[in-house]
Amino acid sequence: MATKATNYKSIFKATSIFGGVQVFNILITLIRGKAVALLIGTAGMGLNGLFLSSLNLIKSISSLGITESAVRDISKAHASEDSHHIAKTFTVFKRWIWITAILGIVITVCFSPLLSRFSFNSYEHTLDYIWLSVTFVFGALTGGIYTLLRGTRQLKYLAQANIFGGIVGLVVALPIFYFYGMKGVVPAIIITAFVNYLVSLYFKSKVHFETVNIDWKETLALGKPMVRLGISLTFINLLAAFVAFVLSAFISKTGSLSDVGLYNAGLAIVDGYVGMVFTAMATDYFPRLSGLINDDTKWKQLVNEQAELVLIILSMVLVLLISTTPLLIRILLSKEFLSAQDFILWAVLAIPLKGVTWVLGFIILAKGDNKLFLMVETFSNLLVLGFNLLFYFYFGLTGLGISLLISYAIVTTLILGIIKAKYEFQFFKAVYLIFFISMISLSLCIGSIYVLGYPNAYFLEALIVIATCTFSLYELNKRMNLKEIVVKLKSKISSK
Repeated sequence: MATKATNYKSIFKATSIFGGVQVFNILITLIRGKAVALLIGTAGMGLNGLFLSSLNLIKSISSLGITESAVRDISKAHASEDSHHIAKTFTVFKRWIWITAILGIVITVCFSPLLSRFSFNSYEHTLDYIWLSVTFVFGALTGGIYTLLRGTRQLKYLAQANIFGGIVGLVVALPIFYFYGMKGVVPAIIITAFVNYLVSLYFKSKVHFETVNIDWKETLALGKPMVRLGISLTFINLLAAFVAFVLSAFISKTGSLSDVGLYNAGLAIVDGYVGMVFTAMATDYFPRLSGLINDDTKWKQLVNEQAELVLIILSMVLVLLISTTPLLIRILLSKEFLSAQDFILWAVLAIPLKGVTWVLGFIILAKGDNKLFLMVETFSNLLVLGFNLLFYFYFGLTGLGISLLISYAIVTTLILGIIKAKYEFQFFKAVYLIFFISMISLSLCIGSIYVLGYPNAYFLEALIVIATCTFSLYELNKRMNLKEIVVKLKSKISSK
């Protein structure tokens, strides 16, 4: 029982830490956006945005996805507690990072005239893109260090690196914009990437490895599994971007640009609200699972524990989201976006299913079954797209929310069947119980809005929120003794 409680605490701690980091990063982004808007205006923001979007597109291709895929290899090496194996794995990864950095530079320099022409309808920014190509070195090295910290589960250092990197990047960029205006956009991007690398380098110095010598032939051979999985991840990311583009184009053509804006705004609210849970899964759960994946008993236990906590946390977060949706829309957007409310309500019902899908999907990644991963993800993306197009055509914006619920229900059932058949895995009864109670509470909350309307629904919603949070906290307490955690937290605060 002590080990189980420790596991739950570790999962909860990771969710809390990286949820906080994500909130902080969003805040930094908002401050930077506001400052940039004041200092260099809309034209400057447009210039900055075009440069960054171009570089991100090249990065998604040139990085070969290895900063994500290598997490599995580093985690396995770390779990082996073999210092030589860890050092060897990181050496291979570090060399591949340099390969991707050089690839990014070559692509950017070679296509700089086309990038300038496509982005700005002229060749005047060709030299700017050539200068910006150096950011691929700093970006790749920074990403490599973050991957190392993730793989070795140095969560404290990883969180601090994210926070300090954001602060330093902001502090460095603003004076450049202030003194140089739009001419400072390119230098600001380059210098920000450089100082972020310096920050990450400081935290890398806290993780020590022995030095190993590997020739390039062995480097290429040992790096192939990383690259294969990385290319699979890159393909899926590009497919997701393609699906989003097709859907937006379809909405614009069939409906209106207003609907595109409402859909993207609604999705941003939902994703932003629950993003901490999914960020924590990618940051902590995946490397932890990768380290245990060769021990059937341990990894199956971990998956169930992760699913339980994800659903418990989502139950509280989502019921609060439903109850405050009109208020959030007014605060984060404006009252003219209230038309997105029905879409948000239906989309919220799909989030517990998305949580389960993510928990299961990481099993395939940790196992290294690239072909199966590609097949499942491709089918899932195309299924979601198909349902979105169909339901928007017949039911408008609200139909997009309904389609997410139906498509995620199908995808979750499919993945659960595949995982059960291939890896002989099944969820504990507790996972199903928490899932169904979560769906019931969310459905009751949404039902009260449609049946009673505002403001009458607020009273019933408040009761549902209290009941859901009480149940969720009770379930959390069963797993990790919340009173003990609060006492320890108070003692830490009082001792400082």
